[in-house]
Amino acid sequence: MGNMSYILWKKIAFVLLVSSFVCASGKAQNGHSNYRNKQFKDYYFGISFGLHKSNLKVLHGSSFQDQNRVKLIESYENPGYDIKVIGNLKVGEYWDFRLLPGFSFGQMELMYQKNQTAVEAPVSLEYVYGELPFHIRYKSHPYKDMRVYVFAGAKYCFDISSKSRTQSEANELNISASDYALEGGIGFQFFFPYFILSPEIKISRGISNILINNIPGQDAGLLQRALSQMLTLSLHFEG
Repeated sequence: MGNMSYILWKKIAFVLLVSSFVCASGKAQNGHSNYRNKQFKDYYFGISFGLHKSNLKVLHGSSFQDQNRVKLIESYENPGYDIKVIGNLKVGEYWDFRLLPGFSFGQMELMYQKNQTAVEAPVSLEYVYGELPFHIRYKSHPYKDMRVYVFAGAKYCFDISSKSRTQSEANELNISASDYALEGGIGFQFFFPYFILSPEIKISRGISNILINNIPGQDAGLLQRALSQMLTLSLHFEG
């Protein structure tokens, strides 16, 4: 099931990316100067739709070497999606401050492989994160109606799904409701008469340990740290 979801995520991401580039490239070749009509706006707003795959970077605790019931603990990659609103403030010709509050939907999955059996025992935790990312963006000089940009920033996440926390307690795996992450990526701006289309790829790396209160002697107690990781493909519509 996990492999099927991953393959589906890749197909959807590929179709969205190719479609946006074909459409926008054809528009840019027309030579229209939609960019010049929008460069005088100091701020604007928009909406973003994203597909992501996420997992956990886990670090075994010292007690993992002193036991023989669990052979392996690792995290599977799982697909998800997010919806955000965009607030963009221009600072000069090439810099932007960006705020992108929104929601992210998905699940975390840890796999425990026991020494006594080859059967894997996955633990899945669904989440609904409220996210507050802040980015600083640097844009290239425009070529016709297209620009390339890079960005970096940070985000705060809070799991607003009580179902997720209930599941984690039932599975003897407690994950913090809060998380902090650093983000960075690259994207393209394509200027249309009424909006700006921006396909974007982003990497997020958690900087806070979200593994908490796991009881020694249980499987989850064999871990020392768990950090979130996410790769996101987004389409921004701004204007």
